[in-house]
Amino acid sequence: MGTHVAKVRKDLASREKNGASRLISGSYPKISNEMMRDVAEHEGFVFLGSTGRSMNFRRPVVSDGEPGEVPDAWKGRIEPHGGMGSGKHRRLLGEWLDGASAEESSLLLRRDQLGALPKSEILELAAEYGWSFESEEITDTEWRLNFRPGTTEHQQDERWSFADDG
Repeated sequence: MGTHVAKVRKDLASREKNGASRLISGSYPKISNEMMRDVAEHEGFVFLGSTGRSMNFRRPVVSDGEPGEVPDAWKGRIEPHGGMGSGKHRRLLGEWLDGASAEESSLLLRRDQLGALPKSEILELAAEYGWSFESEEITDTEWRLNFRPGTTEHQQDERWSFADDG
């Protein structure tokens, strides 16, 4: 899986012209279209949509040191390529979350094993189980999503104020 993510990152960079880049759906074994979008967003791109098998990305335009908006960014679900079903991945995620103990101080989910699910869906479902997203790590061998307990606004506010105090 890792070498495929590395190739997605490399292809995004090598094909970039004037802030735009593209990836070809189905060109990376074990990498779903949703994962390709997540990798691109991790690399600073926004998904614009697909034309045939070509997935189009653009970096937000920067003005005054602030990242700009990409008005035609595609926010919806991406149709899977080649029959990668999200039902199996949704069941797997449910099993992982059911098996996670609220007494644990952290939860690690393998994004690379939940390929057909949008990252936003993974984060929402984890929040329903009482986990708040903390960070992600993409290495050459794994893609990890790290969570901490607590998703109520009060708990989030306490965590942020605690973090601000140093």
